[in-house]
Amino acid sequence: MKTSNKRLYARLLFAALCMVVLAFCSSYSLAASLEDTTPQEPTISVPLSDWNKLKSNLTQVDELMNSSNQSLSEAKSLTDKQASELTELKNINAKQANELTQASQLISEQKNSLEIASTSLNELTNEIKRDKATEQRLKRQRDTWAFFGGITVIAAIFT
Repeated sequence: MKTSNKRLYARLLFAALCMVVLAFCSSYSLAASLEDTTPQEPTISVPLSDWNKLKSNLTQVDELMNSSNQSLSEAKSLTDKQASELTELKNINAKQANELTQASQLISEQKNSLEIASTSLNELTNEIKRDKATEQRLKRQRDTWAFFGGITVIAAIFT
């Protein structure tokens, strides 16, 4: 049995070695396949003067973008300020429209009052004219009666 145990151990050892070799080979092939599928980043060669020129252009573009952003921010704040002022002006305009409406109503009321006063004044003027005409008529009647009364008194004296 001893030989069969040795043989069994040898076979187990051989099987273990085969498994280790198989695991090593499969991991090596997997790593190799991953390297093949990962794309390499392409590289280019650029002269240093062109690189510096490109870098300078990018710096200028960056400065221009920052300047444009600042100008846009200023324009936005100015637009917001103008919108606020426009809202204020709209409110003032609405208030003035309301005041004009009220003034128009007051003018209409005053016009009605003036028309009533004018009508009353015309009636009073006509009444004064009638009263004056009545006074003149009564004065003429009085003078006529006084004249006839005087003549009657004189005629009575002479008769």
